[in-house]
Amino acid sequence: MALNMNKKETAWLAGFIDGEGYIGITRQRKKETSRQAASLRYHPYLIIANSNYNILVFIKKLLGDGYIYEVQRKKSKLTHNNEKPGFQYKLTKMNKLGCLLNTLRPYLHLKQQQCDLLLNFINIRKSAKCIYGPYRGATSYTIEEEIYQKLRILNKRGLSNAPK
Repeated sequence: MALNMNKKETAWLAGFIDGEGYIGITRQRKKETSRQAASLRYHPYLIIANSNYNILVFIKKLLGDGYIYEVQRKKSKLTHNNEKPGFQYKLTKMNKLGCLLNTLRPYLHLKQQQCDLLLNFINIRKSAKCIYGPYRGATSYTIEEEIYQKLRILNKRGLSNAPK
């Protein structure tokens, strides 16, 4: 699966993701049913947030996949009624995401560790064998959880990465 981006577009998108992007994994707890034991499910994703809807439409067109939605901002004493609406572009398809991250990796600066972790996660997931029954995926769960936790730490908000 190849992306139709030239070098300039690739570098621009990598910079945009470094500044406005989030590379991560979501964790879902699947409930127990009569046919399946309770389990955790991990899903890789990329989010790009911006108040300019049109730029996210451009990114979606550039990548040929994903979806855009409006984000409801939390009300606080600091927010004003005249704030711009917020939007997010989200890409969740693993094959497309892997291809994109491989393409962007040399151009990323701030999110290179997150990129490496998610590429590792995607490669583990692609090579995992499908096992059915109560022990389905038991071997990859510990690795997936470890990558999930590392990404949570890297993506944590705050001044932890600021120079001292």
